[in-house]
Amino acid sequence: MFVPIANELADKNPGVADAYAEILTLDPATVSYLMDSAWSHGGPGMLNVATPEVLPVGISYRRAFELDRRAMIWPHLIYAYMIENTRVYEIMGRVITEYTQGERLGILQRDESYQWLRTTEELFYKDYSPVQPFNLVSRIRPDLAATRRNAYYRMFGMDLNHGRDGAAGYPYVKPPVANRDFVVTFEEFLREVWRAMENANNQLAANPTDFPAIQDLATRLQNMLTARRGGAANRPNLAREEFLAVSLAGWLHLSLLFDTPIVQELAATGPSPEERLRQIGERVGLPAHGRSHSYFLIALRVAMLLQMIERGDFSDRKGAESLAAPGPIRDLVAEVIHHWSLISGRNLKSTTPAATSVLSSAAPAPGVTSPAAKPPPLAAAASSNGKVLAGSP
Repeated sequence: MFVPIANELADKNPGVADAYAEILTLDPATVSYLMDSAWSHGGPGMLNVATPEVLPVGISYRRAFELDRRAMIWPHLIYAYMIENTRVYEIMGRVITEYTQGERLGILQRDESYQWLRTTEELFYKDYSPVQPFNLVSRIRPDLAATRRNAYYRMFGMDLNHGRDGAAGYPYVKPPVANRDFVVTFEEFLREVWRAMENANNQLAANPTDFPAIQDLATRLQNMLTARRGGAANRPNLAREEFLAVSLAGWLHLSLLFDTPIVQELAATGPSPEERLRQIGERVGLPAHGRSHSYFLIALRVAMLLQMIERGDFSDRKGAESLAAPGPIRDLVAEVIHHWSLISGRNLKSTTPAATSVLSSAAPAPGVTSPAAKPPPLAAAASSNGKVLAGSP
């Protein structure tokens, strides 16, 4: 959510880094207002709550009214899952701990960094948020991190690739009803789409493309995802959990997209989010995941793809064929296939389905390898353009 907002501000007032810095230096109350506006517009759950029309007392960010409604629609829950797998939440938590409880990292010298620290702790590392839709902590659910993991498991049947503070696991409730077949089904969908891409211009040999299979797999995925929401894409189940998770992920993602004040304060400037996160992780003694590059690049792409699947865009013949036809949808899915293969260690471009047939009921998260290690490169991997997707549908 915060990345599209910053990009829109940059489009209206050129200077991307300045727009990103502008969002990151807002006070907690103003960021809460932006989040409340996004919640009111609705995201994948599209709750259709009336949009706030008047800025509350104490909120001076008049540019909130300049924002296009599309920038306020939040990404799919898979976006938060991918971003959190980089370990950015734990790493930034340690940054806040060091600056608020000691001086091992030094003393912050920039006002913007102090503001980022205050806003980040106030909104995303506290048990209570003053804005009601975001308040998920109670005696029933006392741990926000466990609540996010519960949501990931229910929607995707996947856990994060790391536990608490370097431990192997993290305690949270794993309910009996969850989409445990999501990984197997989604990877088979991507495999069939890749086969269709490869044979899009095949006019001579036998063509193994199976568009009915793509339609069927897309429908199965749609049914899985909407079932967890309550039977339709606009039902409210898991909406609050999703919103808070993607807001957290978007804020931390935005904090690393450029050499922002806090990145400069940490002497972690670099050419990419994963490089900045790697350096910050080294400073606080917690390594970022070795595949953070792919996690950052796939996050918004796979979120867009799952939103389209939930809408039923590929559940008919025309939609299924659009996945293999030259154009932005094909390019989007090709990037998802490439980076999913890298983070999962399963080559989805292979014609052998065995790679997805030996998954347990609680399918492992993509990238279950050691956070600091990289799996071996896969053959015939497509090259990435190295850019972070800036928007969401």
